[in-house]
Amino acid sequence: MSRDAEAAVPPWGDYRFTDPRACVRLGTSTGTTGQPTISLWTRNDLFIEYESAARNWWRMGNRPGMIATHAHPAYLYGGGVMLSGSYEYFGLVNCWVPPPDTDELAEQGIRTWMRIKPDIPFVGFSLGRYFEVSAKLGLDPFQEVGLRIPEMGLAGKGSPLMTAGLECYAYLGGPCGREPGAHLHEDWAIVQAVDPDTGRDVPDGEWGNLVVTTLDRDNGLLRYDLEEACAITREPCSCGETTVRGFWGGRFKDLLRVQGSRFNVHEVERALRKVQGVTKPSLEYVVVRPAGEDEPLRVRVEVGEASGDRAALVTACAAAIEDGLGVRVSVEVLDRETLPRGGFKATRVVDA
Repeated sequence: MSRDAEAAVPPWGDYRFTDPRACVRLGTSTGTTGQPTISLWTRNDLFIEYESAARNWWRMGNRPGMIATHAHPAYLYGGGVMLSGSYEYFGLVNCWVPPPDTDELAEQGIRTWMRIKPDIPFVGFSLGRYFEVSAKLGLDPFQEVGLRIPEMGLAGKGSPLMTAGLECYAYLGGPCGREPGAHLHEDWAIVQAVDPDTGRDVPDGEWGNLVVTTLDRDNGLLRYDLEEACAITREPCSCGETTVRGFWGGRFKDLLRVQGSRFNVHEVERALRKVQGVTKPSLEYVVVRPAGEDEPLRVRVEVGEASGDRAALVTACAAAIEDGLGVRVSVEVLDRETLPRGGFKATRVVDA
């Protein structure tokens, strides 16, 4: 593993294809346990990322001259600068606001959007925080701020595979909007869904570990296992693109297994969004990692602005999840602002 190599031969490890001093950018990983791994990019590596991103933006209907905004963090985490660079390379007007780590920082972004009115309001993991702070400011997040809730995957098969981890290949593919999944950039990467026990590809349509081999990069990676869930389909797409399509199912540690079913935490979120009493100003919830195969799935969710009858909310949330996932559920409805908030990635799966 890259983390082991970097610990044994600090700080770069012994697996690099390129002298670090021949590179032009350095970053570290996020969302992992243990010491973050180091990512390096040469000018050629950035060119591949930006060209890959340009395919995605065009495929998604974006065009040069549009105004795009985002709230990705930066500094040692390279996601923000990578996204900003890809927008600018494509010809979008890049409006980069700070992550909403505090209400004051969230308000900076909100006030900027109300002036600039971006065409592409992408804030990803931070969206709920902006909805919440908009409500505190007495603003309608849709009509006045211009926020949008994106679709959460298609055909019940997780989210479109747009990234494979910044340290590996950020813009691995993107959705066409016609069929589920993301068209993968096969000229720059080999993508596999691998059985972690055998190391072999799983059948198309089944979940396996997301394993990526990069092509043409100076800092190449061979069968890099991101320990995230991936599914591949080779069925023809009605949009006309001929590449394989991939689905992202989240980190394998966040895949939930209970009562004979396996599903991603985002499928719980999709179900909860059908319950109006918990979605405004934002949906805040956690799932307790199941300790046993036969126990009910435990979900904690905060009330919305108009809390109403708590017992009725418990019933509605449980019914939505049971109908969507087919598992027994135990729901606990909490007061607003009980669960912790974050400016970037919210923790959705917790231990009891």
